[in-house]
Amino acid sequence: MQKDQLIQEYAAAYEHTIEIANEAARRGISGRDGTWGPRETIAHMAGWEIMATVRIPHIVAGMAPLEETDEERENVMNDAVNTMIVTMVGDQSLETLSSMLRQAYQRTVELLKPLDDRFFQPGQYIYERTKGCIEHCQEHIDTINALA
Repeated sequence: MQKDQLIQEYAAAYEHTIEIANEAARRGISGRDGTWGPRETIAHMAGWEIMATVRIPHIVAGMAPLEETDEERENVMNDAVNTMIVTMVGDQSLETLSSMLRQAYQRTVELLKPLDDRFFQPGQYIYERTKGCIEHCQEHIDTINALA
């Protein structure tokens, strides 16, 4: 997949996730039995994307990605970050959180556009992260739809 197409699919995936979350919320869908609803899902995605806007420039400049190699440790850290994000957003509206996510992913797009095509090859961090975000959006869409 070419760079421009990948970036377009990335942006479209986030927009589709925002759309699905907002449609679900309008229908009264929320989390149940300890699962996240649309608002918490969008908060989580916004938080991670905001972190990416800080990390990506450093990784592109040569810093190794901050990825945990031990799966258990990674899961614990991910759970901690997710809990922190969802807790800190408090009672902010889905509209506000959707705006935060939109601003964050658009900032990432602006970081990605000027990068050389070599960053968008399979196996490269930027390529794999961008593809992973597209897949992650679909996972959250599926989860939100399952709440209906």
